[in-house]
Amino acid sequence: MSLNNKQRMFLDRYLTHFNATKAAEEVGYSPRTARQQGSRLLSNADIKASIDERIMSADQAASLLSDIADGDLADLMDITTSGFTLNLMKKNEAGELIVKPETKLIKKIKQKVTTYLAKKEDEEDREIVETELELYSAHEAQKDILKYRGKLIDRTDLTTNGKELPAATVNVYIPDNNRENNDRGSD
Repeated sequence: MSLNNKQRMFLDRYLTHFNATKAAEEVGYSPRTARQQGSRLLSNADIKASIDERIMSADQAASLLSDIADGDLADLMDITTSGFTLNLMKKNEAGELIVKPETKLIKKIKQKVTTYLAKKEDEEDREIVETELELYSAHEAQKDILKYRGKLIDRTDLTTNGKELPAATVNVYIPDNNRENNDRGSD
C-alpha cells in the first residue's frame, strides 16, 4: 500500500471521527469540495485496505466479546493452597515465554511495590507487592453479544421519563351517513 502524505493524514483524521467530509477539510481540501474529495478518498483501494487493517471487524469484535464473556481470572493465576500469584506469561511450543492470550480480559492493572529496609542486622529486608486488577465485565460482554445477535433490544422511554401516562380519552365520531334511523334491519 502506497499512500501519499495527504492520504495518510486523511486516513488518520477519518479514523478519529469517521466523517469523510470533515477529515477532507482537516487535511486541506476546501469546504466546497470536501464532501466529494472525502467520498473519492474513501473509494481509493489503498485507503480502504488501510481502514480494514486498522479497524476491528465485526467478527473480530464478536470473538473478543466471546473471550471476555467466557474468560476466567483463574487462567491468569498460579493458585496454591497458601494463596495465588498473578502469572501473565506462559511458554509456547518452542519453550519461549510469551504473554498469555487471557490478558485481553484485563481492563486495568496497577502494581505498587513497597520495600522495607531492615534497621537491624538480624532483620531482613522485605518487599510488599500490591496488585490491583480490573477485568472487563463478562456481564456487559454477554449483553453486547446478545444485542449483536438481535436477542436483546434496549428500549428507552424518551417521552415520559419513566412516569406512567394518564389514561387517554378518545372521542370517536361516527357519521350517520344521512340515515334517519341507525338500526340496520329496519326500513
